[in-house]
Amino acid sequence: MRWIALFIVSLITIGCAAPTPTPLAVGQARLELSTQRPADRISAYRLDGELVSGLRFPDLNPGKHNVQVRFRYEVPGSASAGGMLGEPQFRTCILGIDYADFSAGDTYHFVADRLGIRPAGWLESADNQRLARASIIRCGPGV
Repeated sequence: MRWIALFIVSLITIGCAAPTPTPLAVGQARLELSTQRPADRISAYRLDGELVSGLRFPDLNPGKHNVQVRFRYEVPGSASAGGMLGEPQFRTCILGIDYADFSAGDTYHFVADRLGIRPAGWLESADNQRLARASIIRCGPGV
């Protein structure tokens, strides 16, 4: 019985371990996704018009790319007649960036945040220099 418990604890510990990032392939660029608030979620959506099958973008060839992300963020609830705050609501938007200068060997960051209830996004270099601003493609239910 003790071995079974030890085995289960081992499986849980292994499952919680963070995956090690794969090294960047020679001649490729990497695009990582991040948000400014812990409750917000961002995931890869389209790369050069094609749907992305995972939560992250694959490593990119150098040059021009159009990237789109799905950004889900919390919009604070409004006050009710009794003065109590309502339940927070979530909004989902598609943000996109066209960027022509992805360079081999570099890592870029697509960062998303909200300004009030409006989404905002931008592309940063590895040294946190803003390179491009994202456009809002659409927002709403079912996005």
